[in-house]
Amino acid sequence: MNAKENISKHLLAKAINTSHEGIVIIDAQQSGFPQIYVNQGFERLTGYTSAETVGKKFRVFQASDDHQPELAAIRSALIKGDGFVATMRNYRKDGSMYWNEISIAPVHDDDGMLTHFISIQKDVTARIQLEQQLKTLSSTDPVAGVGNRHHFEERFSNLLSIAKRIHCELSVLLIDLDYFRQFNDRYGQSAGDECLHKVGDCIAKSFRRTSDCVARYGGEEFAVVSFSSNLEGLHQHTRLLCERVRMLGIPHPDSPHGVVTISIGGIQRRSDKDTSKAGLIELANLKLLAAKRDGCNCVIILD
Repeated sequence: MNAKENISKHLLAKAINTSHEGIVIIDAQQSGFPQIYVNQGFERLTGYTSAETVGKKFRVFQASDDHQPELAAIRSALIKGDGFVATMRNYRKDGSMYWNEISIAPVHDDDGMLTHFISIQKDVTARIQLEQQLKTLSSTDPVAGVGNRHHFEERFSNLLSIAKRIHCELSVLLIDLDYFRQFNDRYGQSAGDECLHKVGDCIAKSFRRTSDCVARYGGEEFAVVSFSSNLEGLHQHTRLLCERVRMLGIPHPDSPHGVVTISIGGIQRRSDKDTSKAGLIELANLKLLAAKRDGCNCVIILD
């Protein structure tokens, strides 16, 4: 072996060990695919030392978060001798979560026999968080601070599909600020936007379950879709929401109530194959119009 080959192997080993990315070499010929090498980048990434991982079965560090579909895909790739690339949640030795971009590539000898896998792992948490923030921004109404119409339509479709599948009741509410045109005429758009934000925040805090969706439906109108099985409970909840909006105490001299109020129209219905989004919205809107005719600042819900 000449000096050039020695230097090349030395530089290669040094480059691998000093890489900022985690690098793992896996034995593809032994049962359980044990790790035979991890670099310093892997130790920094995971918090686990080489002594704690070398010789043990190859694994990604998912703690109790072990239902991620990528895990089964990784196991399948190793068994088949295939490469694999995915981004998934991993957990360091101290329990902190990070997003791990993991790639696995098979290595064959000169005779084409699979001998090893090389896994390269990279912390992409900052990128994923930015993507999530951008997605949130794209689905949020910039004035009201709740979901926008597009977000509502997507969530409504998903919830209705689930409601049909499990035959549960779905509630759809349309919420309108009373005499809002007069409020804008008196105070201007800036004050109107601030009012929408305060009311939107109040509505969002009243519907905080994972299955609830609150959105600005258009103009001064908000929409809510949620699972609900207790009609009386829904009546109480929405009447309390009306009270909470009144208690914001936003002055409105052009309203007979003296402060900003809301009217709510809604429907609670067990979903079947013929239930449609348009039909539910139409019925909720009819009840909202009835609430407006009754003097505003009230709730009418059809079951």
